[in-house]
Amino acid sequence: MKTPEGDETVKHYVLLKLAAGVDRQAAFKRVKETYGALEKELPYLHHAQVYLNCVDRDSNADIMAVIDLDGPEFLQPYLTHPLHMRMAQDMKDSLCGRTSFDHE
Repeated sequence: MKTPEGDETVKHYVLLKLAAGVDRQAAFKRVKETYGALEKELPYLHHAQVYLNCVDRDSNADIMAVIDLDGPEFLQPYLTHPLHMRMAQDMKDSLCGRTSFDHE
């Protein structure tokens, strides 16, 4: 994908597997609120979408977040932003798995 200026964008996916007994709705709300705040605060992050899995299977992730970044150089500033770091820290005991994937 390209920005209006013709630069390459990066689509970033995060898949979260919640630990047994974790409140799925509360976790979903936390992730959705965090990505909404990140989108408002970071001018290079766009189209933040967060989904709650609708099929309960052991092999499925529970939550998926998808964002667009204006370029690969913005991945590290997004990952180290205080809002993102706080969410990761607060949720670390609620997760039994996390996977990310990026593509241009």
